Amino acid sequence: MNEPSLNLRTTSQIITQSSSTFLKNLPTYLFLSLLLFTFRTIVETSTLTITTFIDEDPSLKSLLTHLDLSGKNAKASSSSSLSNHHTRRGGRPFLQLSRVGTLDDDFFSSEENDDRQLLGIGKKFAVNASTVNLSNFGKLGFYGFQFEVEELNDVVESVEGNEDRVSEGVELGRRDAAMLVFLVSFLSAVYGWVILGFVIVNTCVVGVVFYSVVSNSYLGRYDNSFVGTVWAGCRLGARRLSGFILMRWAIRDAMTQIIGVCFFGEIEDQHSFFKIFVRLKLMPFSITFPWIRGYELEISRFLFTWILSDTVVGLVFAVDYWVAIMDARRGREILKEGFYLLSTMMSQAISLKGYEAFFCSSYVRWVLTQIFGNLFASMFQSVVEVYFMVVWLIYYFSAKSKDASADGRRFERKDLEDYIDGLR
Repeated sequence: MNEPSLNLRTTSQIITQSSSTFLKNLPTYLFLSLLLFTFRTIVETSTLTITTFIDEDPSLKSLLTHLDLSGKNAKASSSSSLSNHHTRRGGRPFLQLSRVGTLDDDFFSSEENDDRQLLGIGKKFAVNASTVNLSNFGKLGFYGFQFEVEELNDVVESVEGNEDRVSEGVELGRRDAAMLVFLVSFLSAVYGWVILGFVIVNTCVVGVVFYSVVSNSYLGRYDNSFVGTVWAGCRLGARRLSGFILMRWAIRDAMTQIIGVCFFGEIEDQHSFFKIFVRLKLMPFSITFPWIRGYELEISRFLFTWILSDTVVGLVFAVDYWVAIMDARRGREILKEGFYLLSTMMSQAISLKGYEAFFCSSYVRWVLTQIFGNLFASMFQSVVEVYFMVVWLIYYFSAKSKDASADGRRFERKDLEDYIDGLR
């Protein structure tokens, strides 16, 4: 049996070796595909449940009719019973598209506590602050949607009986205020759990792919059990990838929201605006398109722009997982090294990304759904995603070998063996 090569130069060679590697470890990769499939099914089902709730719950519909989500119909309060403080705030919308920060240098910091900062640990918040921001977790700042309900607790406490009070230009009774608190709390909790699940699943999947390819295929250590391989890969992913995967999610989420601002920022209908908001927030975790009746043109333009942008961003990040695992680099250094390795074999990278973009596209999923059903289509694309992780890992080794040869060095199995042994 021929040993897998680290020195591949053509797209066909990379695909051939990737296919062979994938089939040799098929049970492991089917298990990883099942993890991705399960996570995405949960996200998509949750999205459908939430949007259905928005459509059918009468109390929520009543609340949405009182809220100026887009801010287009906001009116300053003219009631003489309100203080100047409330009158001054009357024109601000409940849900708005705004810039709440940037992906600045702090995000790419190389300090040891980066991962803690990314998760928001240690961040100080004002004691009296009551702004509930679903877009800004910890240090992650970007253009996005923002729930802004200032002094919400004061509103809830001060509303007596059936009296209506105004906060942020929104007339709220006691029942509506309670529904508002529940809605914001519920969406915040769901979003936080989705982020946590996304990070855990992806760190495990990527870590296991790396460990199985290197240990089983390149080093021939098939004595490792299935459970041992999965455990070692999960430990490796948790140790080296958590912060980077969170960073990659944040960039993809920022991209989704920036494009969303361009195409949906002028929507005045509160009901449709809120449903689009929910779908856009969950798009980075699973491809759940914001298809709302009445806005087909805007959504079609959004999807075209988003798919094109996501393909370009995916190409830029194609080998960064493996750079983060193999090299002692952080933040911007990972992005620079990854892009440099792509540049050494750019034509091959573009070809591979083209194949990946096609097989993981919404068009292929739609065709498969029509023939085999939605579950099969989703599982197929999960398998394809794991397969292309193997492809990009082998591409990474080939690019690294080519770069080493250009410098008069050699990238060999001994390097991989030393790395795997160093994990123990």
